[in-house]
Amino acid sequence: MIVRAGNSARFTVNFEASPWPEVIWLKDGVPVSKKVTISNAEGTSQLLIPSAERTDTGIYTIIVKNIVGQETFSIEIRVTDEPKPPGPVELDENVPGTVTVSWTASPDEKRDDRLHYMVTKRDSVKRTWHTIADRVFNNKFTACNIMPGREYQFRVYAKNDMGSSKQSESTKWLIPAKKEKFTVKMPESKACDLRCPPKFLVPLKMHTAPQGYECYMTCAIKGDPTPHVTWLRNNISLNTNTNYFISNTCGVCSLLILRVGSKDTGEYKVAAENALGRAESSTKLTVRE
Repeated sequence: MIVRAGNSARFTVNFEASPWPEVIWLKDGVPVSKKVTISNAEGTSQLLIPSAERTDTGIYTIIVKNIVGQETFSIEIRVTDEPKPPGPVELDENVPGTVTVSWTASPDEKRDDRLHYMVTKRDSVKRTWHTIADRVFNNKFTACNIMPGREYQFRVYAKNDMGSSKQSESTKWLIPAKKEKFTVKMPESKACDLRCPPKFLVPLKMHTAPQGYECYMTCAIKGDPTPHVTWLRNNISLNTNTNYFISNTCGVCSLLILRVGSKDTGEYKVAAENALGRAESSTKLTVRE
């Protein structure tokens, strides 16, 4: 049950019992606070939070018991609001043809574990905004296929169960196109070896995901020759597991779990390997029921 902060939260439970039972309400295993109003009538009990705050978020449990026995029922009430926008957006070119978009976290990120980000892009040719990334759970995204001679601009939005924030907008980004003709005479020199072993530019981030929701993991890797990337959970390869959606674009590697379950809990690892070496990055996924 999702409630906007400031609104009232009302939940009614119907039951049958004879003789008349004792009705107890708990929040996260302890009796509800005095601000919560409980109304009991024959065969029904109602919980009311007059003006819900974020601190009212939790698991609410009703216990109905008499001399014959008892029954319980629980519901999660989440109190949230439209998130505040992220901080300043910065652009950087780590790899030619790409732009790394980074931003300061929204002030609501720490108190809302479902908060994520959406990135949109506009260039001087198409002139319309379109989404290039959604459900981003960190504060960085690498945009590919950046063309010289075009002017780009990016917007970042914070999103949660209530909607999206106002945008945070980047400055304009332009890589000048070289139109002039010129001749280059290369001096004699020794061959330059640009090969390098795999290295993580952005490692994996710790994740805590609610059961039944999506989980999106991402990292960035460089290496020459292009490294072979393997995703593992508890040291078992996931590359051929159809329950996971794995992609690798311009060195940005991602794994998507559409519906997280308790079986997905564990250590996740990305192993990148080429002829010059091997690098690993690992994280843990905790599934909250």
